[in-house]
Amino acid sequence: MKRSIHDGVRRKVEKPKANSLENSSVDGKYRESDGLFQTLTERSLAGIYVVQDGKFYSINPNAASYAGYTPEELIGKKASSILYPEDVKLVRKNAREMLKNQRVTPHEFRIITKTGDIRWIMETVTAITHEGRRAILGNSMDITEYKLAEEALLESRQRLGDIIEFLPDTTFAIDLEGRLIAWNRAAEELTGVKAKDILGKRDYQHALPFWKIRRPMSINLVLKSNKKYEKTYTVFNRERNLLIVEVGVPGIQINGRDAYLWGKASPLYDSKGNIVGAIECIRDITKRKLAEEAIVKRERELKIKSHELEELNTALKVLLNQRERDKTELEERLLVTIEELVLPYVDELKKKRIDDKGTALVNILETNLRNILSPFTHRLSSKYLNLTSREVRIADLIKEGRSSKEIADLMNVTPSAINIYRYRIRKKLGMNNKDNLRMYLSSLA
Repeated sequence: MKRSIHDGVRRKVEKPKANSLENSSVDGKYRESDGLFQTLTERSLAGIYVVQDGKFYSINPNAASYAGYTPEELIGKKASSILYPEDVKLVRKNAREMLKNQRVTPHEFRIITKTGDIRWIMETVTAITHEGRRAILGNSMDITEYKLAEEALLESRQRLGDIIEFLPDTTFAIDLEGRLIAWNRAAEELTGVKAKDILGKRDYQHALPFWKIRRPMSINLVLKSNKKYEKTYTVFNRERNLLIVEVGVPGIQINGRDAYLWGKASPLYDSKGNIVGAIECIRDITKRKLAEEAIVKRERELKIKSHELEELNTALKVLLNQRERDKTELEERLLVTIEELVLPYVDELKKKRIDDKGTALVNILETNLRNILSPFTHRLSSKYLNLTSREVRIADLIKEGRSSKEIADLMNVTPSAINIYRYRIRKKLGMNNKDNLRMYLSSLA
């Protein structure tokens, strides 16, 4: 640490040497001025001192108290004797520059107190003439408390930087002046900007990697509201002293599009609860956003397809209804045709003289035509799709009460063959030998 102490000094005006009334008047004015100057230095809140030939010639109580001495203990003592050894060269250099008007700002240095403690001093020095010889007038302030607070702040910032350095989320912090005081490794990886190139920057420099322009971000808006920039966020929620935001930023491109980021900003507090800055954590949620957009797109497409399917179902219902109407109309036409155009001729054939076989064939023809008008054949074939067409014909004759011999004659096969067909029909219908086949088939009519 670097500080120096200013000696509180009584500035004396050189006394006139001539002995005369005029000189007596001047001497009186000198004593009056000297007393006034001594009063001012002793009551000043600043440390004031005069150094001549490297030693304290005069020092006010404030300046002496900085080092834990009384003025009497320091007068005549080398001014450098209370300097912190490592700061001696720098104090001399800064003092020379100030005396030559090459430096106008105060300089800081350390001193060692009477008890061995180290204090920080800030001083300015100027050249004067004292009793006809060159001297130095110094003004000083004890800034130890300020320096300790400054060091604590620097240490606190260093701890903050160390804490956030390895956080997985992009994290950075600013002080109340908007100066960037922390920028972690995740921030470097997301933005491509190194901490060494941006730390200490002000005027919204931290916004450039995200927005390509200097503008307030949520880390700034958590300290001071700005409706114009708050509206630029897709999501902007203020929860007490927190800001939670979501937004796409043009400065970071992922998969050919603006990165979509989630962020949370909060004030930074010191040990006394005073706001000393702000901190923000940012997370890349571009993949999640893309997935959400894909889901929304898919839902929109499904909604369109669902509407199309509804329209298609409506059209199919219309077609099926039309098919049923056509089927009903066809059946009605078929029934009318059989009843009016076919069966009358069968009746005429039955009136003719034909042999028994011919009569049987006519009867079978009539029966089958009438079966068309009944649901038996349809039910039999639809319920038992594994029956062959010949088996359906034989089942129909059995239902009509025909014997195996009669059926054999009509089908031009042997009665034993008909018995085999009976067995197969029973098996396919799931019947046992005790069930009456004819009665079962009649129940389907």
